[in-house]
Amino acid sequence: MRNLSDTDRRALRIADDLQKAVKQWLSYRGVDESCAVSPFVDQAGQPAVIVKMNARVASAMIDSLNEQHGLDEQHTGSAGQPRSGSTSGYFPRT
Repeated sequence: MRNLSDTDRRALRIADDLQKAVKQWLSYRGVDESCAVSPFVDQAGQPAVIVKMNARVASAMIDSLNEQHGLDEQHTGSAGQPRSGSTSGYFPRT
Protein backbone atom coordinates (compact mmCIF):
# COMPACT_ATOMS: atom_id res chain seq x y z
CA MET A 1 0.00 0.00 0.00
CA ARG A 2 1.35 3.41 -0.92
CA ASN A 3 2.02 6.16 1.55
CA LEU A 4 -0.81 8.65 1.87
CA SER A 5 -0.25 12.32 1.19
CA ASP A 6 -1.43 15.00 3.62
CA THR A 7 -4.35 15.69 1.28
CA ASP A 8 -5.31 12.00 1.23
CA ARG A 9 -5.23 11.90 5.03
CA ARG A 10 -7.37 15.06 5.26
CA ALA A 11 -9.92 13.52 2.87
CA LEU A 12 -10.02 10.37 5.00
CA ARG A 13 -10.44 12.39 8.19
CA ILE A 14 -13.23 14.53 6.69
CA ALA A 15 -15.05 11.44 5.42
CA ASP A 16 -14.76 9.75 8.81
CA ASP A 17 -15.91 12.86 10.69
CA LEU A 18 -18.85 13.34 8.33
CA GLN A 19 -19.85 9.67 8.57
CA LYS A 20 -19.89 9.87 12.38
CA ALA A 21 -21.80 13.18 12.40
CA VAL A 22 -24.45 11.93 9.96
CA LYS A 23 -24.86 8.67 11.89
CA GLN A 24 -25.35 10.60 15.14
CA TRP A 25 -27.74 13.08 13.49
CA LEU A 26 -29.81 10.27 11.93
CA SER A 27 -29.93 8.42 15.25
CA TYR A 28 -31.23 11.57 16.92
CA ARG A 29 -33.96 11.72 14.25
CA GLY A 30 -34.88 8.05 14.85
CA VAL A 31 -33.39 6.70 11.61
CA ASP A 32 -31.32 3.57 12.24
CA GLU A 33 -29.67 3.64 8.82
CA SER A 34 -26.72 5.69 7.68
CA CYS A 35 -25.05 6.69 4.47
CA ALA A 36 -21.77 5.85 2.77
CA VAL A 37 -19.11 8.56 2.76
CA SER A 38 -16.17 8.03 0.44
CA PRO A 39 -13.06 10.21 0.55
CA PHE A 40 -11.23 11.38 -2.55
CA VAL A 41 -8.98 14.16 -3.77
CA ASP A 42 -10.62 16.34 -6.44
CA GLN A 43 -9.05 17.58 -9.66
CA ALA A 44 -7.91 20.76 -7.92
CA GLY A 45 -6.02 18.65 -5.38
CA GLN A 46 -8.44 19.40 -2.53
CA PRO A 47 -9.82 16.82 -0.12
CA ALA A 48 -13.45 15.98 -0.87
CA VAL A 49 -16.13 13.38 -0.15
CA ILE A 50 -18.91 11.62 -2.02
CA VAL A 51 -22.05 10.85 -0.01
CA LYS A 52 -24.39 8.01 -1.00
CA MET A 53 -27.68 7.47 0.82
CA ASN A 54 -30.92 5.60 0.36
CA ALA A 55 -34.32 7.28 0.00
CA ARG A 56 -35.20 7.01 3.72
CA VAL A 57 -31.99 8.76 4.77
CA ALA A 58 -32.40 11.36 2.01
CA SER A 59 -35.99 12.06 3.10
CA ALA A 60 -34.89 12.53 6.72
CA MET A 61 -32.22 14.97 5.56
CA ILE A 62 -34.66 16.87 3.34
CA ASP A 63 -37.19 17.14 6.19
CA SER A 64 -34.49 18.41 8.54
CA LEU A 65 -33.26 20.99 6.03
CA ASN A 66 -36.82 22.16 5.45
CA GLU A 67 -37.33 22.51 9.22
CA GLN A 68 -34.02 24.33 9.62
CA HIS A 69 -34.99 26.83 6.95
CA GLY A 70 -38.49 27.27 8.36
CA LEU A 71 -40.17 25.57 5.42
CA ASP A 72 -43.15 23.34 6.05
CA GLU A 73 -46.50 22.48 4.53
CA GLN A 74 -47.28 26.20 4.54
CA HIS A 75 -44.69 26.67 1.77
CA THR A 76 -44.73 23.25 0.12
CA GLY A 77 -47.40 20.88 -1.09
CA SER A 78 -47.63 17.27 -0.05
CA ALA A 79 -45.05 16.24 -2.66
CA GLY A 80 -42.68 19.02 -1.68
CA GLN A 81 -43.69 21.21 -4.60
CA PRO A 82 -44.12 24.94 -3.95
CA ARG A 83 -47.69 26.04 -3.46
CA SER A 84 -49.17 28.32 -6.08
CA GLY A 85 -47.92 31.86 -5.58
CA SER A 86 -45.11 30.81 -3.27
CA THR A 87 -41.75 32.29 -4.14
CA SER A 88 -39.95 30.75 -1.15
CA GLY A 89 -37.04 28.45 -1.83
CA TYR A 90 -37.36 24.88 -0.66
CA PHE A 91 -35.71 21.53 -0.64
CA PRO A 92 -38.07 19.14 -2.48
CA ARG A 93 -39.19 16.03 -0.65
CA THR A 94 -38.91 12.64 -2.29
